[in-house]
Amino acid sequence: MKKEKLIYDFVVGYMLKVIKSKAPIHDFCKQFNAIKHGDYVEFIDLLNVGIPDDIVVYKIGQGIIETKDQLSLRNVDFAFLLLASTSLKKFYHDCHSAFGDIIDEHLTDNDFEKLANFEMLIRMFYNKEHSYDGRKKLHDIINEYFKDKEISNEDLEILQNARKFLNMVKGHKAHFRNYKDCLLYTSDAADE
Repeated sequence: MKKEKLIYDFVVGYMLKVIKSKAPIHDFCKQFNAIKHGDYVEFIDLLNVGIPDDIVVYKIGQGIIETKDQLSLRNVDFAFLLLASTSLKKFYHDCHSAFGDIIDEHLTDNDFEKLANFEMLIRMFYNKEHSYDGRKKLHDIINEYFKDKEISNEDLEILQNARKFLNMVKGHKAHFRNYKDCLLYTSDAADE
């Protein structure tokens, strides 16, 4: 059976690959920062292609939310992810037109997609319990979200290592000798 992928993982995974390749991304920086930080409304606005009109959102006590009002909802990251699908398709098309196919010598497409999914899920779980307040660092989100979750120090270290790996891919300070070590130290984060 063929496994389907989230468009988010595919698109943001591709953008992580572009960043790791050191290609100049200044034309796409605002859009990429918005989507990777979970600011779906800003991302949709930046791409300016609107939202699908065939997604029905029902809110208990309010009934069906009209399409034009769906972006004003809060703490509904999954709905926003669906609403961003048209923007994600356009973003990928624009990025792929600019950068083309990129082959990375260290990581597979699946590795990039897992990293994209990792950040999205951590931010999504955090946003479910905390109101979104702009560009909060992933390090702080992990510490704040998991402090009351009875997570072991070992598991917290795995999550922080995955974050360091993600930052290394983004071109920040390397905390590992090489990408093979990154995969070794963070492989459990994908299974958590």
